[in-house]
Amino acid sequence: MQALLLWTWVPTSEFILSSFHAVSVRPAHTLPNVRLLQAAVGEHSDNAELYLSDKLNVDHRTYMADGRSRRTRPIQIVALDDYFKPGERVDLIKMDIQGYELHALRGARRLLQENPDINLLLEFWPAGLEQAGVRWRELIEVLQSLNMNLTLVRTCGLVPFDARDVRKDISWYVNLFASRRLG
Repeated sequence: MQALLLWTWVPTSEFILSSFHAVSVRPAHTLPNVRLLQAAVGEHSDNAELYLSDKLNVDHRTYMADGRSRRTRPIQIVALDDYFKPGERVDLIKMDIQGYELHALRGARRLLQENPDINLLLEFWPAGLEQAGVRWRELIEVLQSLNMNLTLVRTCGLVPFDARDVRKDISWYVNLFASRRLG
C-alpha cells in the first residue's frame, strides 16, 4: 500500500510553524509523510504580495480586499501544475484560501485532468470569490466541466449542492466537496 503523503502550502514561515503545531505537537522530523512548503497556490507561479489581516489570522489574502489598506508581505505563489510532475497521483486537494480557490484550480488544470479519482474540499465563499475578481458561478462551472458531483459538507453529512441556496452576503460560506461522477 502506498504511503499517504500530505503537502500543505503556507505563504510565510510563521504560518509553517503554526501549521506544524496544528498537525501535531511532535517535532516536524517525526512527520515524514508531511510536506510543508512556503508558498501560496494560484493560477501562475510567481512572486506576489500577501495582504495581511490585522483582525483575523485566518483572513490573509493573495489579492487586495475591498480596496482597504492592509499590510503586505512578499510571498511566492506556485501553480500546482508546476509543482506536481505530469502523471503524479493526487487524491485530495483541500483549499480554504479566502476566495482564491478558482485561481488555484486554474493553476491545477493538468493535475485535475490527469487524476480521475481526485476529490476536492473547498471553502465556497461567494463574497470572497467576488472580491478576488471572479464570479462564484465560474467556480461551479469549472467543477461541473470536470464532471464533478458537488455536495455541501454539513453536520448531517453530505447534501447536494443547489445554486438556488447560494447567498452573496459577506458572512455566508460553506464547505463544498467535489468528487468525480461515477459512470
